[in-house]
Amino acid sequence: MSKKFTLGIVGVRGYVGRELLALLANSKHIQIDWVSSRQLEGKPLSHLVSNSDSNSVIDNEDFIAPEIEEDHYYKNLKIENLSTSDIANKKTDVVVLALPNGLAQPFVDAIEQTGETKIIIDLSADYRFDDQWIYSVPELLSADKINDIGKQKLIKISNPGCYATAMQVGLAPLVEHIKQPAHCFGISGYSGAGTTPSKNNDPKNLNNNILPYALLEHIHEKEVAYQLNCELSFSPHVAAFFRGINMTFQLELNQRWTIEKLQQHFEDFYQQSALIKVSSEVPNIQQVINTNDCLVGGFKLSQNGKRCSFVSCLDNLLKGAASQALQNIYLALGLELSLKSN
Repeated sequence: MSKKFTLGIVGVRGYVGRELLALLANSKHIQIDWVSSRQLEGKPLSHLVSNSDSNSVIDNEDFIAPEIEEDHYYKNLKIENLSTSDIANKKTDVVVLALPNGLAQPFVDAIEQTGETKIIIDLSADYRFDDQWIYSVPELLSADKINDIGKQKLIKISNPGCYATAMQVGLAPLVEHIKQPAHCFGISGYSGAGTTPSKNNDPKNLNNNILPYALLEHIHEKEVAYQLNCELSFSPHVAAFFRGINMTFQLELNQRWTIEKLQQHFEDFYQQSALIKVSSEVPNIQQVINTNDCLVGGFKLSQNGKRCSFVSCLDNLLKGAASQALQNIYLALGLELSLKSN
């Protein structure tokens, strides 16, 4: 077997970093070289991806951990607290930045100076508006952009936001066929609010409740508008479930459509995309949690055929974050990736 690519992760205290570790646990092509976290320094890496370990930092039953065998290398790898220069000098093939917004730049600057790392994947919003970075929902990348990736000495990929992924999957096939602005109504599980305590992830505050927030100019609204070059309005909400996103679209079309034509249009658009499934039925969150899939469907039309509504659903921690990051890592390395599609 050929030598594995090495990968390091900066910041694994949050849910997405843990999910990525779980996805990488049994990779045939990539091996974790190091993991850096100030808060978790000294803990064995296996504790981050094991629900059965009494010392695990994971206490949420919705996290589905992989089987970690006794001889798995995760058992012997401890989390470190690495400086920017430490990380740059590791000469790791792939560096994943799983940090809160606004913290990526010092690490990027240090890595760029050494010139040893092949790929940086940033999971935050820091570079989603920077044209020097590749913004990648893999299913929406053109062949030209995919070819360009391999020509770069240092490949810098900005991983899209979870809400933004759900919106783009729904809007991309129709962006040339709608009267703008598009209207998007989203509901996310409270894992989308992160691990830092707040009113948006407080179980008592969420009990029998749904919380609207950032109802104007949400960063994911700006992200989608920038990437698809379209106008839209986005209304985000958080509810009392852990993971998943439901996105409902209301669009005005510029000509008359039929339900059959609309669904066929989406099926044709995503025919090569194993993780995006088109359905005549309205998708729901229970169908996508703990999966890598994004479901889109439930198409409805007004009597005049010019107003449509439909829904997209995905797991915000997987296709909305970690599994999409893994897709982008494999894409940048020129490897084939077969993620399980449920």
